[in-house]
Amino acid sequence: MNENNRIAFLVARDGMSATTEWVRRTMIIYRQAVLTKGHYANGHQYRREFILAYCAFKKWLGRPA
Repeated sequence: MNENNRIAFLVARDGMSATTEWVRRTMIIYRQAVLTKGHYANGHQYRREFILAYCAFKKWLGRPA
């Protein structure tokens, strides 16, 4: 799923504050998953997708208000 679409859905459903908190938590989870040996996110097939999602979240958090 496109992360920008997912974020837009969450903003509409839950509001900006809850979405910001979700993005921050999810970034931590994704980063930890990519760095954990044995986790499927660390494997070649999914690693890139997790990293791209992390970057999209980071970019969204840095957006102007």
